[in-house]
Amino acid sequence: MSYEFELALRQYIAAFDGTNNISPAEFQTRFDNLYHKDFTFLPKNKTIRNDNGMMHSKARAPLTREEVFQLDSKLYVSGQKVTLIHFRKIGLDCIDIKLGIVNGKEKSTVRVVATITAKQAIVSREIDESIPLTVIRASCSSAVYKWKEMGTFQTNM
Repeated sequence: MSYEFELALRQYIAAFDGTNNISPAEFQTRFDNLYHKDFTFLPKNKTIRNDNGMMHSKARAPLTREEVFQLDSKLYVSGQKVTLIHFRKIGLDCIDIKLGIVNGKEKSTVRVVATITAKQAIVSREIDESIPLTVIRASCSSAVYKWKEMGTFQTNM
């Protein structure tokens, strides 16, 4: 199942080559092939420094599928280039993805752990690589999600 998700991901990333040479309908189709209709994106927490020098983490609100599409559409129109740095299966329908993003002269990386259902991403968690064990925590969260999902189906036993 992960190979079909990887194919959809590579096709989607291929759209972000900086040329904007595909139609909006084709971009929508690639997005639909990659993300499940109930998709949720969980961004990493925001680190805030207080006036007294103390740092704390502030949770960000999850993004819906429509919000992710709006953000990705803006990135596509702005001509950003995205490359796949790594794609690793780390658990039961759980994929660790790292992307390189180039916006003009500015370069950044984004690391996401995605849970797959029906050959599409259902939940993606953005990973803060500065905090140890966040990939393992995201993998465990993915396993819990999959066990809950399996428990909702009837069996013939």
